[in-house]
Amino acid sequence: MASHSAPVGAGIDWEARYIASDTPWDKGAAHPALIDHLKKQPITGNVLVPGCGVGHDVRALAENPALSVLGMDIAPTALRLAQSSPRVGNESYLKGDFLAGDAVEVGSFDVIFEHTCFCAIPPIRRKDYVKSASDALRSGGLLLAVFFTNPENTDPSSPPFRCEMNEIRDLFSEDFEFLEADELISTFKERMGRETFCLLRKKTL
Repeated sequence: MASHSAPVGAGIDWEARYIASDTPWDKGAAHPALIDHLKKQPITGNVLVPGCGVGHDVRALAENPALSVLGMDIAPTALRLAQSSPRVGNESYLKGDFLAGDAVEVGSFDVIFEHTCFCAIPPIRRKDYVKSASDALRSGGLLLAVFFTNPENTDPSSPPFRCEMNEIRDLFSEDFEFLEADELISTFKERMGRETFCLLRKKTL
């Protein structure tokens, strides 16, 4: 496993990408699958959005007054843009490295929403991601995830990195139980058939 001291964005200058507005992963809105899930199955408590970018998903979650939502990113410009948007509820932002557990107390979150963070990290860091997610969640906490299982990118050396469901199950199964996995989800036009929505629950001790 890679060292937790290695930055989550090793090999990628995410700050430079945001400064240059070279952010093709930013679709200008919260993920449609997140919106659908919140309509059919509301959540409560403290929510963490790692790799939140400019905060579309954070704000969609924060529209629910029952939620306290923290968006985390390693790129200061992304966070500046997120904070420049009108406040919608109890949302806040933090510069930090999710894989290093920056400023996140163990067991301090009820829910994590994953969207474009997991697929952006080098595959060698995936076990670190699982550990960080498990550490951040309380026992029984939920991981809502939109996994990029079939990205259009064909360069195996750069993100988004492909990760098929059998590997995802292997990675998460020790700490999490799978409650739902659905490939037929609402998503952005160019990602149709390329993503899988998963609902996982941290195993109770």
